[in-house]
Amino acid sequence: MGWYATLALVVVLGVFLVAFSRNQELNKGQQAAQVPPKINQDHWHSSFSVYICDHFMPNVPLFESINGIHTHGDGVIHVHPYTPQASGRNATLGRFLTELSDNGKGGTFKLSASEIKPAAIPGDTNPLDTKDWHNGNKCPDGQAGQVKFTVNGKEIKGDPTSWRLRNGDYLDVGFVDASKPLPSNPAEKQNLANINDVPTSTGTTTPGPSTTAPATGASPNGASPSTTAPPSTGSPPTTASPATTKAPTSTTG
Repeated sequence: MGWYATLALVVVLGVFLVAFSRNQELNKGQQAAQVPPKINQDHWHSSFSVYICDHFMPNVPLFESINGIHTHGDGVIHVHPYTPQASGRNATLGRFLTELSDNGKGGTFKLSASEIKPAAIPGDTNPLDTKDWHNGNKCPDGQAGQVKFTVNGKEIKGDPTSWRLRNGDYLDVGFVDASKPLPSNPAEKQNLANINDVPTSTGTTTPGPSTTAPATGASPNGASPSTTAPPSTGSPPTTASPATTKAPTSTTG
C-alpha cells in the first residue's frame, strides 16, 4: 500500500472514529435526559434539616439557583431542574449543598461521612452551628460525636452528598453522640405537607422524637422515584400563586 493510500485510510478512519464518538455522546445525553427529575418537567420536594449536638438549626435561608435546585427557606429542597447539572442522576444532596454554597449568603456548607460544617444562617447566634465538626469531636455533653444521615428516619451509611434526591423524602443530617440515633425533625412532616413555591418566614425548631413516617411509595435509593408531589394536608401559608417550572430569566425570586 502506497504512502498516499495509507494516509487516506488514516484520515477516513479518524473521521469515522470522531463521528462514532460523537454519536455515542449524543446517545448518552439523550438517555440522561430521560432520567427523572427531568429538565422543565419534574418538580420534586424533600424536607431538609440539620441537627447539631442537641438541637435543630433554623431552616436554610432562601436562595435561588439558575440550575433549579434551591429552597424557599421553608425547610424543603425544591427540585425543578433547568439544566443538566441539576437533573437526572446529578440531582443529589451534594448538588443542593453546592448551590447553597454558591448562591446563599452563609458561605460553604461542608458535608461528608466524617465532617459537617453548616453554612452560616443570619440571626443564628449559637456557636455550635458554625463549628467545623469531625467524627470524634465532643459535643458539650463530653461524648464523642459522629456525622449521621437519615432518610425517612432510617440511617444511611456512606457519603450523604451522593444521595440522589427523591420526591417526598425526609432528610436529616447532623452531628450527634456516636451512641445515639440522629433525631428526625418534628416539623418536617408539616413542611412537606404545606409545600408552597413562594418565600416563607422560618424559625428555629426544637429537637424531639421522630413523628414522621416514610414517604409514601419511597423506594431504596437508586430506584425510580415518584414524580407526583406529596399530598397536601393543610392550607398553604400564603395565597400567592405557585411558581411554574419555566426556567427563570434571572437568579432572583
